[in-house]
Amino acid sequence: MITLYHAANTRSLRVLWLLNELGLEFELKTLPFTPDALKDPAYLKLNPFGRVPALVDGDTGLFESGAILEYLLATYGKGRLMPDTDSAQYGVYLQWFHFAEATLMPPLSAIAQHTVIRPEDERIPAVAEDGAKKVAEMLAVIEDTLSDKPYLLGDKFTAADIMMGYSLHLANLFGILPNFPNLTAYWTRLQDRDACKAALATT
Repeated sequence: MITLYHAANTRSLRVLWLLNELGLEFELKTLPFTPDALKDPAYLKLNPFGRVPALVDGDTGLFESGAILEYLLATYGKGRLMPDTDSAQYGVYLQWFHFAEATLMPPLSAIAQHTVIRPEDERIPAVAEDGAKKVAEMLAVIEDTLSDKPYLLGDKFTAADIMMGYSLHLANLFGILPNFPNLTAYWTRLQDRDACKAALATT
């Protein structure tokens, strides 16, 4: 049995969404996004960094949302939600899959840290403002990419859209996404998927 450790509005949303898309049976353990919960010794055995997500599948335990998605696709995907590895689209798929976390998430995280997560006396408004500027610059590029197609790889929804979708969820919460009509329409399409609706309903 797969067990997912999840907290609302965190990267674990990606994993929850994919589990729903693949129709897998799993146990969901929802944690409060607090230091007490995430630094609990029992949880630190699952994720020693005290972050979410963490996933346990039999004897396999792992963390990092992107790694978990790749594991689930390789183990249970049966070729779904990703192009064939010998496809011309595979490289583009990997590009957007990893861009969503490696490039887009750091400035989004900076906004979160300095507007929501840190105590008010530790927040630096200039850091949040710089993060918002960087996010807007990146979203402008993706806005152009989606000017003539419904998903990152064209007509086909893939796990790269799940990775990107969570990042856009944060951009929307921070009030940045509405400035980009193509991305707003894209995020609306993603939210219309039953698997995404179910994942968001837990946040």
